[in-house]
Amino acid sequence: MSVEKWIIGTGFSRGIGYELAKILKDNNYKIVHMGRKRSEFEDVFVWWDLLNPISDSPFPELSKSIYGKAIVGFIHCAGVMPILQVSETNRMEKHLFWQSQAEAMRINYFSCAEIIEDILPFMMSHTDNGSQNPPFVAHLSSLSAVDPFPNLELYGATKSACLLYFKWLSYRFAFDELNCLSIHPGTVHTDMVSNVISNESSDLEVVKKYKELINKNEMLTPQAAAENIYKFLFIDIKARESAHGKLYLSDKATVYK
Repeated sequence: MSVEKWIIGTGFSRGIGYELAKILKDNNYKIVHMGRKRSEFEDVFVWWDLLNPISDSPFPELSKSIYGKAIVGFIHCAGVMPILQVSETNRMEKHLFWQSQAEAMRINYFSCAEIIEDILPFMMSHTDNGSQNPPFVAHLSSLSAVDPFPNLELYGATKSACLLYFKWLSYRFAFDELNCLSIHPGTVHTDMVSNVISNESSDLEVVKKYKELINKNEMLTPQAAAENIYKFLFIDIKARESAHGKLYLSDKATVYK
């Protein structure tokens, strides 16, 4: 009898995460989805606003959902873009700017790390996970973590924090114990990019850059990005091993150097 293979993830209701969940389901993986909105692909849905602190996490419900299951991996696809421009004169707008930075840090970094630390005992205790490969934890990172476009420096700070957490995690666990993966999907035409173009000043360098990439048709679709990520996580295991604790550029199929 074959073992059901389970993936725990966030951000499966839209964008790259939605497309990745679709591919996972097509390949017979079972999905535990954590978030505020359902996708149509999860087998178990655990409601959690990732803005909430760890003290308010739904860990009791999550632990019941994953107890005894063969967990192949965890994928953090949730992410937000903070406000990019700070007002030098409007105090209220400045407060909103910094509030958005705090929220981005919580969603892009802290919630990811907190979930991983909670589920690690379940992942590490179930040795027969239905896969010949070691279990993995992964997050959708960004080149902004190491080399941001102009105006994305503080967004990059949230991604850099998570990248360094995964590097630290890779020192705690060897590749064959727990594969720790930070994945840059490429520059992808998601709702996040569209919102930057719609809501931020057209004078910002990043807005001009995004428009240029769209006009040149040089942005990936969420589906294409998800296909690259799936190949990396579930097919190209040699690449996974080489990317342990590092930033992997899935659009280029190489580790960032």
